[in-house]
Amino acid sequence: MADGDKTTILECSRSTCDGCKIRGKVICFHTPSQVAGFAVFTFFTIIPFFIGMIVSGFWLWLIVWFVLALIFFIYLEQYILCRHCPHYAEEGRTLRCHANLGLPKFPPFDPHPLKKWEKVVWIIYVALLFLYFVPFFIISSQWIFLIVCSVMTAISVILLLATRCNRCYVLSCPFNRVTADVKEGVLANFPRFAEAWRESRKGVIND
Repeated sequence: MADGDKTTILECSRSTCDGCKIRGKVICFHTPSQVAGFAVFTFFTIIPFFIGMIVSGFWLWLIVWFVLALIFFIYLEQYILCRHCPHYAEEGRTLRCHANLGLPKFPPFDPHPLKKWEKVVWIIYVALLFLYFVPFFIISSQWIFLIVCSVMTAISVILLLATRCNRCYVLSCPFNRVTADVKEGVLANFPRFAEAWRESRKGVIND
């Protein structure tokens, strides 16, 4: 774990980060640079997407995208993904993490791993939001925007997998890339999650 105020990871059973086997291997504490870095990955794709949609005259469909994005970030992602994260158990009504800092916490906290249907829905919705541009740029023959957005999306995904998803302790996320030893360390530090995962493996929590 990184150094920081222990009150920001209430579910962790450790009283100090000293001697923690996974210290620095997972993102336990968000910092301004981590929040900014995550935003940059997103903006690289969104900016050319917006410009391309506006140039092509797809204003109405851009509004539809905004509505879909609001539904996703304000509630759906919280319900499917975020509520299974230790950050979600922290005090306050908004998230304090490197990815969704400041977003409201509406659904109830759940330490169990994501169910299969949650993983499927999350992947489909993410693909819908970030590949939304493909049919519109093909229809309008905006090949430059199609190439730019496709390349930037691919780069963003690769960078996220290499710098964020490999240090994230939402262990059941479809994109999670932490190693087995780090996963064991996370569950050891978060006994409430470990117990919930054991229940899930026994079939107490149905997929």
